[in-house]
Amino acid sequence: MIHLSRRALLVAAAAGGAGTVTAAILATDRPRAPQSPLPTSPTTTPPPRPAAPTPLPRGGAVALATDASFDVDTFDPQRSGEPSTVELLGRVHARLLQWADPHDARLGPDLAAAWEQPTPDLLLLHLDPTAHWHASPPLDGSGVTADQVAAHLDRAVAIARETSAPLAQRSAPLRDIAGVESIDARTLRIRLASPSPFLPAALAGEYALVLHPAVADTLDAAADPRSPTHLVGSGPWLLQSFDVTARFRAHPGSHRPPLLEALAVSQPVDVLDRYRTGELDEFPAFDPRTAAEARTLPGIQEVHVHQREIILSTFATDAPPWSDARLLQAISGALSRAWLAEALLAGRADPCGPLPPVYGAALPADALAEIPGYGPDAATEARDARQRWEAAGGPALGPVVVEFPAIFEPRYAASAVILSRLEAVLGTPFRPSITSYTAIARRVQERSYGNGRAEFWFGWGAPLPSPDPREALLELYGHALTPAERGTSIAPIPVAPETLAELQRSLAARWSAGVLPWLQQRNERFRRPGTAAPRPSPFWDGHRDVQRYRT
Repeated sequence: MIHLSRRALLVAAAAGGAGTVTAAILATDRPRAPQSPLPTSPTTTPPPRPAAPTPLPRGGAVALATDASFDVDTFDPQRSGEPSTVELLGRVHARLLQWADPHDARLGPDLAAAWEQPTPDLLLLHLDPTAHWHASPPLDGSGVTADQVAAHLDRAVAIARETSAPLAQRSAPLRDIAGVESIDARTLRIRLASPSPFLPAALAGEYALVLHPAVADTLDAAADPRSPTHLVGSGPWLLQSFDVTARFRAHPGSHRPPLLEALAVSQPVDVLDRYRTGELDEFPAFDPRTAAEARTLPGIQEVHVHQREIILSTFATDAPPWSDARLLQAISGALSRAWLAEALLAGRADPCGPLPPVYGAALPADALAEIPGYGPDAATEARDARQRWEAAGGPALGPVVVEFPAIFEPRYAASAVILSRLEAVLGTPFRPSITSYTAIARRVQERSYGNGRAEFWFGWGAPLPSPDPREALLELYGHALTPAERGTSIAPIPVAPETLAELQRSLAARWSAGVLPWLQQRNERFRRPGTAAPRPSPFWDGHRDVQRYRT
C-alpha cells in the first residue's frame, strides 16, 4: 500500500482534491553479483585491468559543526521526532540499508550486506557477517544476528502502528509488514501484507536505526530516555563523551570501519572563532556575512549544500480565478526564477522545477526554458506575463492577496520584494498578509487559496521527505498524477532518468496541479585544507563520516 502523508494531502487539497496512489507491478531487487569478464578469443586481447586505487590515509581526527543546535527529545530512534538527535543516534547505530549516494538516490548496504525481493510481498535481507555490537553495557561486542534484528523490526512495526509515532519518522511503509522471521543467523524474511515499493528506502530512513533488544528494553523502562548511556549500538562510532560537544572514537569491530580515529560533533556556535583557534575543521554558513568572512581564510574549501525545504506557492484550481491557467502562467513569469533568486536571496538559491535541484534527476532550469518563469531573460518573461494576465482578465480581480508565513517574512522582507515585482509587471494591486503556518495549512485544506478568492501563499514548503525522488513527486504532485505516472512514481529505484525527465516536463506544464515551485535555497559549508569528505546533502548523511579523512 502507498501512503500519502498529511503534508502531501495538504498540497492536494490546494489543487482541488487528493488522488489515491495504488501499487503497480514491482520489479525485483536481487543481490548483485560481480560482472563476468569480457569473452576472449585467440584474435582478441583482454582489456587491461584498471590500476588498483590508492589507499586512502587512515588516522587522525576531524571536528565539525552541525547544521542545528542539539535538541534531544529521546535517544530511542523509533520514538524521536527531532532531526538534531540523529546527529548522535546516527553515528552509534547502524541501519539495515543506507543511502550510499543521497544525490543520486542510490541505496547501499549497511547491516544488510545484500537484499532481494523474489516476489512483491517478500523481502529477504542477508546480514553482514562482520557486523558487531559495541562492547559497552548492556552490549558485549558479539555479532549482530537475525533474531536480534527481527526483534527490532517487530518493535519498530508496533510503534509505527501507534498513533503517537512522530510524523518525522515517516514509518508508514513499516505498517505494510505482516511478519518478520529469521531463516538462519544471518538471513531475515520480511512478509508484506501488500506490495510496499518504498520499504527498502524506509529501511534506510533517517530514524531507521537498529536497536539491540537489550537497549530497547532499557529505553522502554528508562526514567530518562535522554541519558547518553543509551547510545550504544552497531554503528561505526563509539560515544566517548557528550556535553556541548559529542566526541566519538572509531568502533574497532565495525563492519564499516571509519578512516578517522576520532570525530567531534558540536553545535554551530562561534564557528569562525573556533575555526581560527583550530577547534573546528568544518562548519556551515547560514549568514552571507559569515560566508564572506570565511572565504578570506587561507586555503579554506567551500562546498554548497541545498536546504531541505523549497519555496513554493499553491493554488486551488478547481474554480475561478485560478482555474484559468493563464493567470498562473502570468504569476510564474512575473516572478522569473533567475530574477527571484537574486532579488530575494542574493543568488543563494537555484530555480526549482517539479523535482527540486537537490535531486540528481532534477531537470536543470534551461531544460524548462519554454515554461513561463524559467526563461533566461526576465524582461521577456515580464512582457509575456503582462499579456497573459490581461488576456485572462487579471486586472478585474482587484487587489490580490498574497499570504506569507510569519517565520519566513522577516528574514527576507519577502512581501516587499515579491509584491512590488508583481505590481510592476502585472499592473494590478497586490496586498500582503502575514500569518502562521498553522493558518496557511488550514486554508490549504479548505481550498481557500482560490475558489472565488484572488489569494495564494508564498513561503517554505514542508521538508523534502527523503533522497528518494519518487517520494518528493508523490508529496508535491500525487493528486495530479495519471495512473501511468503513478506507476512511474512507485517503480523501483533507480527510475530511468529519461522517464523521470519526461514526467517532470509534463508536470511543469500542468498548471491544473496548482503547485508553483520557485526556488531551493543553498548554503555554504567550509572545510579546513587537508580534510576530505563526501559531497554534503541536506538529508542526514552522517553515516558517510566513515569516508572522511585527513591528507
